[in-house]
Amino acid sequence: MGDSRFVSYSDSEKEIVREGIGAVRSVLTGNDEDAKLRLLFCLDWFMDPYYGQDISDIKDELITLLQEIVVSDKSIHVKEDALELLDSYCQGPFPVLEANLEHVDEEILPQVEYTVNYHRIERILPVMVEECKRLYKENKSNCPDISDRYWILYDKKLSYHSRDSLIEMSWLFEKDDLMAGVTYQGRDISLKDKSDFFFRPEIHFNIFLKEGKAIITYYFATRWARCLEYDLTCVDDKYSLSNMKVVWAG
Repeated sequence: MGDSRFVSYSDSEKEIVREGIGAVRSVLTGNDEDAKLRLLFCLDWFMDPYYGQDISDIKDELITLLQEIVVSDKSIHVKEDALELLDSYCQGPFPVLEANLEHVDEEILPQVEYTVNYHRIERILPVMVEECKRLYKENKSNCPDISDRYWILYDKKLSYHSRDSLIEMSWLFEKDDLMAGVTYQGRDISLKDKSDFFFRPEIHFNIFLKEGKAIITYYFATRWARCLEYDLTCVDDKYSLSNMKVVWAG
């Protein structure tokens, strides 16, 4: 996030983290922006499970502190880096962020809202995947020429009207079976033989919690595509889709 910056850290920052949450708080709530950025970069090393560092004794307090920094720091760069740590290594809920959304910088508000809601999105993902599978089966039953293999793709969009999206998760299915160890390499809907049907059709979905909407768009052939909008509702902490309507059809 943000523009390109060069930041490095040394053993001094590692020692600050090892001293405990008090030392970390002293730097992150201080006035030295460069010192904050160095320490946040160092925290990435401590928080990344790959490096095997144990900060369990300060983790809960650190997560709260990082939320406070995102809300209240004066530097957008510091806020972005603190938010990146929460995004990458922490699981919600994030009560400090959620209670202070009105105080969050407009520049990072869409990403903060996404971070706040991600633990909810995790509960919605299986609902969306099942609906995508249902749509595939329905269309496949009407037209057996549709490929047996197809992608389901979660397109992350930070706002309902945004044109920018990022493939956050992908699943390759062969009929009902999930194909393990396959990575989505980008849009691959090349034609199969001389027919209009794609070799690996794609079903994309978006989740918009703020608007209570979900979108599914599928591409089975050059002239067989459709965009569907659903109401997304939650009852007793369980999410469901209803009121499907066609936005456009190809």
